[in-house]
Amino acid sequence: MKIQKLDHIALYMSDRDSAAGFLTSHLGFHIIDRTDRYTLVGAGGRIGKLTLFDAPEGTKPSPAAIERINVRVADLQSAASQLPREAKVESWEEGYLFTGPEGLPFALVPGEGEFADYDLEGLVLRSNDPEGSAHDFVKMGFAPGEDDMIVKAGEYRLHLIPSALEKETQEMLYHLGCLVGSAEDHRKEAEEQGFEIQDFVEGPNTLAVFVRGPEDVSVEYVEHKPNFSLT
Repeated sequence: MKIQKLDHIALYMSDRDSAAGFLTSHLGFHIIDRTDRYTLVGAGGRIGKLTLFDAPEGTKPSPAAIERINVRVADLQSAASQLPREAKVESWEEGYLFTGPEGLPFALVPGEGEFADYDLEGLVLRSNDPEGSAHDFVKMGFAPGEDDMIVKAGEYRLHLIPSALEKETQEMLYHLGCLVGSAEDHRKEAEEQGFEIQDFVEGPNTLAVFVRGPEDVSVEYVEHKPNFSLT
């Protein structure tokens, strides 16, 4: 199993239109796609994105395991100045922390190398067993990171930090969408390794298999069909 890169972070939101409005008004994101099921936002179709889904009826999503979503930017000060007062922007040693829609925690961090002015840098997750979970994510096709609590999906990082977790009624984190060469091959390999297959979905542009990973994090292995196109 080998992941090429993180394609998107899927989130449950109580009001996805309002959430998308915040992200497109105050970050360098735009709406890439919108359907009856989800709204896809990001700075470009082929870099890191956020996919906003309607929360299950009667639930109020909580960030729960999400410590923060890191967004890398070309100009930290300029990006921070675009955020509204209600975002509660706070300077820290690596950049700026702020609160996004529905209490979702974010950070602006400096970008390196060639990339759009805005892109995802990665996700920081709370974990009951950071090293053990990181080891299992490597088994699922993530690459080892800089230490035993970090794994990588292409240039994007998943950083696990120690924290006692209490299960919420509904967590905001729906799944991590990761680009792969063959969704079917990953389904077979996941089954052979004893991972739980949650779903297999064929869309107009993609094939996807959903696999339950450590900390109950769902990983979507996404294969782009030849006709795939996002702007």
